[in-house]
Amino acid sequence: MFLFCFLNQSQLQCSSDGYIYFLCEQFVKILCFPKYQIQHLRTSLFSHICKTVELLQNRVCNKCNCDSEISLIDCTNKLNEWFSENEWEIIQNETLIFETIKMEHNNYTSIPILPTYGVKNLYLGYNQISSITIGAFQNLTELSRLDLSNNKLTSKNLLPDVFKGPFSEQDFEPLKNLKSLNLGYNLLHFLNDDLFEHLPNLEELILCSNTFQVIDKLTETALSGLSALKVLDMSYMELKTLPETIFHGPRGLETLIASGNLFNQVPKALSYAKNLKRLVLDENPITNLEGENVFPAMTYLKYLSISYMPELYKIGPGALNNLQNLTELILSDDKMLTEIDEHALAKNVTGANFLDYPPLEKLYLNNCNLTAIPRNLIVRWDKLNVIDLRFNPWNCDASNEFMINYLIQRVNNSTPLLATNVKCELPQQLKGVEVLNVAHDKLLGSPHNGSLVWIVIIVCVLLAVPITLTGVVFYRRGYCRFAQKDETAKRALYSRANFNEDFHI
Repeated sequence: MFLFCFLNQSQLQCSSDGYIYFLCEQFVKILCFPKYQIQHLRTSLFSHICKTVELLQNRVCNKCNCDSEISLIDCTNKLNEWFSENEWEIIQNETLIFETIKMEHNNYTSIPILPTYGVKNLYLGYNQISSITIGAFQNLTELSRLDLSNNKLTSKNLLPDVFKGPFSEQDFEPLKNLKSLNLGYNLLHFLNDDLFEHLPNLEELILCSNTFQVIDKLTETALSGLSALKVLDMSYMELKTLPETIFHGPRGLETLIASGNLFNQVPKALSYAKNLKRLVLDENPITNLEGENVFPAMTYLKYLSISYMPELYKIGPGALNNLQNLTELILSDDKMLTEIDEHALAKNVTGANFLDYPPLEKLYLNNCNLTAIPRNLIVRWDKLNVIDLRFNPWNCDASNEFMINYLIQRVNNSTPLLATNVKCELPQQLKGVEVLNVAHDKLLGSPHNGSLVWIVIIVCVLLAVPITLTGVVFYRRGYCRFAQKDETAKRALYSRANFNEDFHI
């Protein structure tokens, strides 16, 4: 009600409530704002208030949730059928254009040709859509993001012309503003080779959880045509390998997500992803990274995640040394990983007498099976902002001295939370003890301190007994009679005077 108080009677045509105007008029009279400020507030608030009143009167917004602040119509789980022509007309005639429309969980089975509207983000996921009318989106010329995930689309009914744009004098124009397309969680097994011919500016494509199993020539051709592509999600597609030339077309690809597939080797196709910056290969059955099975040169790669690998047990020398701009490495939750070679990251780039290392800033080694960490794995440990060593069976003896005496202290100084749950597994007397409490083979502030003292005492006693017994044996066998002979010689030189001879009266 406060908002109406800056409007005059002629401006309140969007509201029929004269009582509200009367209250507003009285409130304005007591305001001390200068006239030019009142006029400015009247102008700006009038538009907002009238939009709010229109939304209250809108039939569509009685069905769905309309939010003018974020320009959203949310019809999730609220409709049994598409908007009628009259309802579309109501939306089209409004002064406010809703840029985002959500129509998820409504059991739609098909998509008709949608009427002209300035929507930018259209969400149609979690329905039962199995068919799309040719040119269904041609009137949505401002469309930037389209979500068709979690439906029943098949490769045969997902045709190129469903994405064609408005008709011109010579041909159909492309949907030039469409940048993101989500086709995940459908029933696709391949892609039509011309599927994206009407989407020349597509930057993000999500294909996850479609059981392709192989990337055939049709699919490779379709992907090769996406010259503007920057993000590609190929996770959980049951892929065992990738065609070596799959990334010849999308040379600007920056992010590749290939988690949850069946790769047992690092895909050789990555050598053609020259501009890749982020790579995710989680949950693949790769057993080791060494020899020929290492990462190719990717000059711009900064982020690499190879986590949740159920069979990865070793990262050998040179496995990651071609990634010389890597800043974040995630090796967490590799339950079988027991060894990381100290030269896994090192490479002689310049030909000089020293090795080069990537400028790592974040290193995650949590939830693995590591017992020690090589000192020379990274030269400049002080450059790391995050080091996560938690939940590994660390060996707290002299072989792991670098971690105990330096690295864990650095972790505690920078991120104390990550210094907890870094515990010893061996030796047995230190099992379960925080590594932070172990330094120079001694426990600091630990209840096990007394047990170590008793161990030292017992060792000393055990050593003293045989030494003492050996000394007694040596003495009894005469090895100590040199002292006796010397004493006899001294006595031989001394003869006590005879009283009978020396004292005569």
